[in-house]
Amino acid sequence: MGREQWNNEVTTYVDKTRFAVLAYVREDGTPQLRSMGSFVPDGLKLYFSTRKDAAKVGEIGKQERITFFFEHEGQELNQWQNVHLAGPAARVEEGEEYRRAVQLLSERNPRFKERVEKGELPNIQLFRLDTEEVEFLDYGKGFGHVEKVTLRKSETV
Repeated sequence: MGREQWNNEVTTYVDKTRFAVLAYVREDGTPQLRSMGSFVPDGLKLYFSTRKDAAKVGEIGKQERITFFFEHEGQELNQWQNVHLAGPAARVEEGEEYRRAVQLLSERNPRFKERVEKGELPNIQLFRLDTEEVEFLDYGKGFGHVEKVTLRKSETV
């Protein structure tokens, strides 16, 4: 499978995932896991949103390296798949990228779109995950089959 096809397979899997798990580390070193429903892939980049007053906003600001884990419910073991994206997260606060993130999140998530329409965007923090590592577990290609890719910083995702 070529790289572009693999990227599309990963992005499609992420896009079809209803909820994901965000992993980050608190300032005191304690790992944290949070269920997330407001996210959207843009290639292998990922935009996500949360309330500005959420604790994770400050924690990600102090330790920008995060992981998102995607897994569909109700899978059969012999076809089990999941995706793990890791890299630094950056706040998205203005400009063309901000407008694009709002548009993509609104198209994917009706609840996010409703918040935008109600004028609640000032209470929402947008982030971009700049994916540096991808792991795609796919038991359909063999039990325990994991494809790991490390992206170069100069590489377009």
